[in-house]
Amino acid sequence: MVAIYARQSIDKKDSISIESQIAFAKREIFSEECKIYADSGYSGKNTNRPAFTEMMHDIQTGQIEKVVVYRLDRISRSIVDFADFIDVLENNGISFVSATEKFDTSTPMGRAMLYIIVVFAQLERETIAERVRDNYYARVKKGAWGGGPAAYGFDLVRTTLDGKKATIYESNADLEIVSQIFDTYAQPYTSLADVQKVLIRSGALSAGGVNFDSVKLSGILKNPAYVQADIAIYNYYKSKGAIMANEPEDFDGTHGCILVGKRDASERKYKDVSNHLLAIGHHNGIVDSSTFLYCQEKLSKNRQIKNTGKGKHSWLTGLVKCGHCGYAFSVRFGQTKEGPIPYFVCSGKYLHKCCDVKQTHRVREIEAQVQARLIQEAEAYHLAREKRENNVIKQHQQKIADIDSKIENLISTLENVSQISAEYINRRIETLHRKKQLLIHQYSEALTEFNAVEIIPFTAEDWENMSFEDRRDIAKSMIDRVVLSEDGVDVRFK
Repeated sequence: MVAIYARQSIDKKDSISIESQIAFAKREIFSEECKIYADSGYSGKNTNRPAFTEMMHDIQTGQIEKVVVYRLDRISRSIVDFADFIDVLENNGISFVSATEKFDTSTPMGRAMLYIIVVFAQLERETIAERVRDNYYARVKKGAWGGGPAAYGFDLVRTTLDGKKATIYESNADLEIVSQIFDTYAQPYTSLADVQKVLIRSGALSAGGVNFDSVKLSGILKNPAYVQADIAIYNYYKSKGAIMANEPEDFDGTHGCILVGKRDASERKYKDVSNHLLAIGHHNGIVDSSTFLYCQEKLSKNRQIKNTGKGKHSWLTGLVKCGHCGYAFSVRFGQTKEGPIPYFVCSGKYLHKCCDVKQTHRVREIEAQVQARLIQEAEAYHLAREKRENNVIKQHQQKIADIDSKIENLISTLENVSQISAEYINRRIETLHRKKQLLIHQYSEALTEFNAVEIIPFTAEDWENMSFEDRRDIAKSMIDRVVLSEDGVDVRFK
């Protein structure tokens, strides 16, 4: 089916009506079946229009084979939106025709025009991105907030900097907790765990309303927003490769800093500040530079041990969570008449001191219950997967067969038609062929997706013969978490 799209911002004498647009478009479709999509009273500055949205849905569900418009700007006056629209059409094997501009993507010239438009769209995207980035760094250089959540202990407030609206930090009551964190960690022989215990005893909570952990504490201790930045801080970050937005004399020993920059997703914030921008903020720091730098030196000596998730006492390590506080269960051993027995105990109670529910569970009993659920789930998954796979194969094969039948019928009519009709039939055959290739590609991707997650049913005997590593890998691939509480074991699958 052919889609005819028409749009008119306002009805005035010098604008072409929707009815006229549709009449022009119908000249391009001969006797093909068509559906009209019309947006009256909508601007072309974006694509947030009801009829356009309906048409895009029909395109993506395979109901449309060609889109015809009176003129290109009926789709959008934004070159970025138009390029995105063309990209959707190409991905679905759909041609596009402009009735008055003879823009037809089924022809070489039409495709060449498309590539030109995409080039300019890319140029506009990059120009916008560069402008946004420049504005972003320009704000930070003036000491304004760089974006994202405020540092712990600060609120975001609107103000005016050099005649322009901007957002800056303003301290709140939590800043006293930050002072406590620095004071405790700056003492000799204290660790992040010691700081954590002090905060738990005092009832201090992090921004998320939960107890501080080592990651949150490390982030606060490394954040230069809290330091009373002087020349020592300037030299420290300069030596680390940071880009200094201010001259040394601006580091007055009173104000804190704003540090922004792109980092690798796998890297922790503030770990590598090279090529990051450091600017003096409009807020006051609370930690003197000598204390701050001592904490940085102390933190740099901490060796971060990567959690590999390879617990040696249970193949469920890392998956078992407390149903009350949400913290993970760890394995501890208790002495019994039978000898040392492994138990799951709540880290929230014994380590973080935030859970008031005492519960212990024998590891082997929990493993036995989860094992039974795994066997059931693997069998159910296999049956459901087999059914879905058969349906996908059947649907795609039927669609491909239908297209082959249409192509054969069109080819058989070529001998007894005029040249004009032959050109139209050839274009129709080319469109069907592209649609067939797209279906074949989608069919291949669907099969690949099915094969990417292969869960083979297994029995209790199979499980007994598996290695510890195989059991752990199966559990991690199928289970999201195992929640333990006084109500029992709740196995939540992915």
